[in-house]
Amino acid sequence: MTTPEFNERQKRYMHIAKSLESASKEYESAALGLQQGISEEHIHRHVKNGNAAVESAFPELFAPPKPSAPPKLAPTVRDYTNLKVLLIALLVLGLLYAFVAFGPTGDLTKTWMLQDLQKNVAYPK
Repeated sequence: MTTPEFNERQKRYMHIAKSLESASKEYESAALGLQQGISEEHIHRHVKNGNAAVESAFPELFAPPKPSAPPKLAPTVRDYTNLKVLLIALLVLGLLYAFVAFGPTGDLTKTWMLQDLQKNVAYPK
């Protein structure tokens, strides 16, 4: 009783066995070439063919990994906290300056002399 999956596995295993057998023969030829002193180009060609046979037997191991999609970043919301703090601080400083310059705390345009100060702090007789 054979199923299509069984037939596919059998074909796959036969392909792997033939590819590995071919790779083994290529590596043996390269080893013999080393012993006999054959040119490096000839040895390199056998090793390259053996590597290609192993790669064809197991393509899933030699396939480059698929690049993953970059993660989607959530849209950034502008944070106006620092700006709000700065504006509130400027508002408070401006309000204090307005009270000092134009309010009931005094006149900044007047120049005070030491005699004026002594008159204002002297006790009445």
